[in-house]
Order: sequence, then C-alpha cells, then structure tokens
Amino acid sequence: MIVTAASLFVFVGMLGLAADLGRVFIVKSEAQAFADLGSLAAARHLNGKQTGITAAQTEVTNSTYNKWNFGTQSFPASVTTVEFSTAAAGPWSAAPGSAANVAFVRLTVTPSVPLSFMPVLGTATTQTVMGRAIAGVVPQQFPLGGYLPFTPFAHNNADSNFGYTVGQSYAFLWPGNVKQQDACAGDQNPWPMYNMSDQVGGSTRGYFELQAASAIADAILGGKQTMSLSVGDILTMTNGQKQAEQNALMDRVGFDTDQTAYEQNLTPGTAPPYAGNGMRLVVMPVNSGPNAVPAYQVLGFSAWLLPMSYPNGGNKAWCAIYMGSRTAGGDTGNPFNVAGAYVVRLQQ
Repeated sequence: MIVTAASLFVFVGMLGLAADLGRVFIVKSEAQAFADLGSLAAARHLNGKQTGITAAQTEVTNSTYNKWNFGTQSFPASVTTVEFSTAAAGPWSAAPGSAANVAFVRLTVTPSVPLSFMPVLGTATTQTVMGRAIAGVVPQQFPLGGYLPFTPFAHNNADSNFGYTVGQSYAFLWPGNVKQQDACAGDQNPWPMYNMSDQVGGSTRGYFELQAASAIADAILGGKQTMSLSVGDILTMTNGQKQAEQNALMDRVGFDTDQTAYEQNLTPGTAPPYAGNGMRLVVMPVNSGPNAVPAYQVLGFSAWLLPMSYPNGGNKAWCAIYMGSRTAGGDTGNPFNVAGAYVVRLQQ
C-alpha cells in the first residue's frame, strides 16, 4: 500500500506535468500561427505612406487569425506588439517617424499560460510564451517568367524610375518610321529624343526572346516564359509585330474585372485608380536601350497598366501606363515611389 501510494503520487505528478507542458506548447503554437498569418496580412498594406502603416496596425487588431485557447479567445492587445522597419534585421519601431521605405512588419505575441499542477512543485503559477514573425515586401525573383515578353526603353538609365513619370504612357512596342502624333504621350517630349523607331534598326522594337506564336500567347496570358531574368541580364531582341501578340493582349485585357479606359484621361504624376484583378496590371523589364554600353541590359522591373485596345498596322506605337512598382499579394499602388516588382513573404 505504501509503494502504491508513492507510485500514485509520482504518476499524478507526471500527468499534471504533462498537462501543463502540453498546454504551454499548444499556446505557443497558437501564438506562432497568429504571428505568422498576422504579419503577412499586415505587410501587404505597406505602401510607403502613413496610410499603409495605419492599415497594417488595423489589420492586426481586427485579424480573424487572432485566436487562442482552442480558438475561443483573442490575444489581448496588452500582449501583442506590432513594429515596423525598413530592413528585415531592424531596427524596429512601433511608430516610425517616416513611412518611406518601411517594408517589414514584426508581430510579437507574449501570452501567459496559467499552470495548474506545476506550482505544487514550487514553480510559478504562469508561464509566458512567445510567438514572433517578420513579414515584408521584398524584391520579386523571376526564375521562370512572370513578366510580359516586352521591354520598354529607359529614358534615363541612372534614374530609379528610368526617367518615367507615374501615370504617363510610354511605348512597349515601336513601329517603324513612327510620327510624333502616333507615339505615346510620354515619348513625345522632347521629340525625337525618345523615338526608338529611329534609334533601333530593322524591326527590333520592344519584343524579346520568344518567336513562336504559341509561346507568345502563353507568355502574355500566363507568364510561361522558360528563361530566368534578373537585373543586369542582356536581352536578346527579336523581330516583328505578330498578330498573336495583339490577340493575346486583347484576351488578357478582357479577363480583367476593371474595364475602365484610363488611358483616355491620364494625369501624369498620379497613378490611375485601377481596381481590377491584376490581369491588366503587368510587370515588364526595362532595358538600357541600343546606344548604352552594354546595350539592352535589364535595368529593373516595373509595373504597367495595359490599355483597353491596341492600334492595328505598323505605324503607331503600343502604349502602356507606367505604374512604378507592383506588390504581388499586396495592395495596389506604388509602395516605395520607385520602380520594382515586389512580393509579400514571411521572412522569419
């Protein structure tokens, strides 16, 4: 009986220890899940402005991922900290003085778990656990495509926006012998400095890499290029304006939920209030042009809004509206006031 009593004491103690530790690990898992999902949801709002930071904070406060105690409660605000930084390594601030270039969110959750059995052994009555995650808006990589097979020519190779103005239209495909009135608005001043139909020989005017009609359609409609592309790469320009290009572009435009013809009423300096599903908002590499050394080098990736139609024949340029940058998985807009293709990802 003495041995049995002693064994029961040890057995009950082990069960109590297992129950408390199990509860601690469950809460730890719940806190980490909230930190992961909440930081990702918050980061998608970052846009280089105070409105983005405010929206990120509101996202965490109202997050549907904020659940613990087996999904029955929300983590209290007193144990939740939202911080922002321009780099994944910090420094961090809950209220940054400037929203410019803020690209990362760190969400920390530190709940206290009440212990039922372990205090009998002389431990504290609660155990604090922590869930922490960092999510950010980071440059997008293009290992197997994801961009249109067109490449606008930069106006200024040293400028972070390539010499373009957000909300203005520029050519992504040039015809031969174009006249000023048939060029895109952003290429006309000063004319003919940015007339690429004069600077580029033959019919090499903005299309690159692909030749087959089926490959063109796949690249335009689904981003199915097979080559990787990075800043600094040299583009192989190809010849011709194929009917497949126009057909595929019109199909892509038709799939968008926003059918507004913004190109009819542009305000240079302000991006159009596009609110579609992303089919018209595309990424294209910008190249250094034929006269640079090296020529046709990828300077960066930029966001463009496709117009509702494209002229037939070979006398008018095909235009697109320069949108600056784009964040895949994020809010629309120009997050850092410079060109770039970005994506929202968990960093830690």
